[in-house]
Parts: sequence; C-alpha cells; structure tokens
Amino acid sequence: MELRSVRYTSRRRWRVPMWALALLVLACVSLWNRRELLVERATFVLPDPTPTPSAVNPLAQARVHESQGDLLKAAEFYGQVAAIETWNPQPLVDQSRLYILLNQVPKALAAAEEAVRRDDRHVDSLNALARALDWSGEYEEAVNMAVDALVLSPDNSRTLAILGEIYADVGNWYKAESYLDQAAELAPLDVLVWRNKALLHEYRGEYTDGLAALDQGLAVDPSAWYLELHKGRLYEALFEWENALEAYERALELNPNISLTWDALGYGHFKVGNDLEARRNLERAVEVNPQDGLAMAHLGTVYYRMRNYEGAVGILSEALELIEGTPRIEFLYQLGLAYVYKDPSECDKAKPWLLAALEIDPESGPALEGLESCPV
Repeated sequence: MELRSVRYTSRRRWRVPMWALALLVLACVSLWNRRELLVERATFVLPDPTPTPSAVNPLAQARVHESQGDLLKAAEFYGQVAAIETWNPQPLVDQSRLYILLNQVPKALAAAEEAVRRDDRHVDSLNALARALDWSGEYEEAVNMAVDALVLSPDNSRTLAILGEIYADVGNWYKAESYLDQAAELAPLDVLVWRNKALLHEYRGEYTDGLAALDQGLAVDPSAWYLELHKGRLYEALFEWENALEAYERALELNPNISLTWDALGYGHFKVGNDLEARRNLERAVEVNPQDGLAMAHLGTVYYRMRNYEGAVGILSEALELIEGTPRIEFLYQLGLAYVYKDPSECDKAKPWLLAALEIDPESGPALEGLESCPV
C-alpha cells in the first residue's frame, strides 16, 4: 500500500519594524499624560443621570409627623408630595384635612380647590372642598359641592356627614340630623360622624347629648385630641369649669405638638381667673407656633388684665397682623386701651384701634371710654 507523504512547511515569522514599535510606545505615553483631560471630556459629554424626585420619602415623613401630632410639619410634607405628583389630588386632600383641624381655613380651602382642579370627579376632593367652603361661610357653594360628591358616590358616609355639618351650620337641623343619621348607619366607626353629631347637639343647646356623642367618637379613636377640645367647650357652656379644664388637659396630653391645645388650656385658665397659669400655657402656645395669631391675642389679653400694658401693646399688635379676617372686638379695644394706659400714654396710636372697635359695635363701652380718655 502506498503511503501518502505529508509535507510539513515551517510558518513564516512576522517581524515588526522598530520604527512602528517606537510610534506605539509614544502614543501610549501621550494617552497616559492626557488621561485627566479625556476623563473630563467624557464626563462632560456623558453626565451622570439625575434621578426623578420620589414622593415616597415626603409621604412617609408626612405620615410620621401626623402620627406624632405635628400637623403643621405633616401638612408641609403633604405639600411636597403634591408638588412631585402633580396629577394626584390625594395629598392635597390630606393637607386640607389637617389645615381644617388647625383652623387654618384659607389654607384648607386653597388645597381643596387645587385638588378638585386636578380631578373634579374625585369624591374625596369634592368632600374636602365642601367642608372647606363650609368653614369659610360659603354655605351654598358647600352644599353644591357635597351634592356633586353624593351623585358620584350615594353611599359615601363622609359626604353625608359633611352635608349634616353644613346644614347644622345654617340652622336646618332637620336635614342635618337626617344626613348624620344616614352617615352613622353606614359608618358608625367614622369619628367625623360623631363630631358632627356633637356639633348639632351643641347648636340645639343639648350639651349633655353633645358630650355623649363626643364620647362615642373617642371610643372609636381615643387619640382624637380635637374631640377633647370640643368636650371642653361644651363643659364651658354648662359652666362646669373643672371638667372643661380637665378636658383641655387631656387634649394637651394627647397632642402637645400644636398650639391649639396649649391655647385652649391657657385661655380656659384665663376664663376662671388663673392668670399666671394662663400666661404660662399661652406663652408655650406661641412658642410652639409663632404664627398662631389667636393664641398670641389671648396672651395679649392676659397681659392686659395683669396691667402689663407695654407687653400687651407689643403682643396684641403682632397678633392682629397675623389674624386673618375680622378680629374679635375685644382685641381691638384692648390694644387701644393699652396704648392709653401705658406710661407714657400714646393716644395717637390708640385711636385707630378704638375707632376700629366702634365700627364693629358703635356702642362699645370700652372703646368709647378709651376715646374719652384721649384729648381731641
């Protein structure tokens, strides 16, 4: 058998010229020396991506602050969520709810209006706006808004409770009771229902029944400090001052992080003549919220009664700048009289406040007395 011979050939070796090798070395050295510039240019051309802001953290912060009773801070964080999620009405609904609890009605109204602008078929938004309008005294618009919500959700217990509140505010007690009874049947564990039932009893002068309704609400939510404040008000109507102060103290224990509870306890002490205790609590209210014009005015009233007229002038002047809408007449004439009675007297500064009080009540004795004390 013939064998096939296999011829092996050697591979050809490639040789790199020395000049090419030298060029390669020079190129590597040049790139190494320019590495920082290249990195800078790459960074400029391809910037790090900017993450889209997330609403998760502000929402968590809002809920934490609300659970701790710091409602102002919680409302601020709900506002941040609303700024991030520009399509979502819910954070504005929550913000409006907190502003109502804080009695900051213009802010509650603004938040609710924006919520409805975002979604005019969102029942919670319509409810929030109806309630804010009610608290603003716009009763007809409030009813219309609540009815719109009821059309969308006929069995919504909060809508029914809000309608009951509106009709109670305008004195239509039959309709108020009807709506509130329907709400209670649908949602007996809704604190708003019991709060509004208590309000209706209060308007009717049924203070004991109102207290019972508030106790029902507190049985559902023992942390509802605002129901304790309401109980204090009803005890005052019954001239049960000790019980009123105890209710205010319970409200303060439940939430010491807002000025409303300090203010209620302080002004309660003022009403029973405990001026020192009143001043202590009211000063704390102003510390907690320096923008609370009502608490500041109450503190000015305490200073006025303690004959600290210089202090009353400063505090009442600042308070009246903070109070929105028409202030109570006693704040006006007390500021005017404080200018009259301080040493030295400043009648030129007293007269505008005394005249403003007379615009509210032309027969106001303290205002007329102050004007008589000042030379023409």
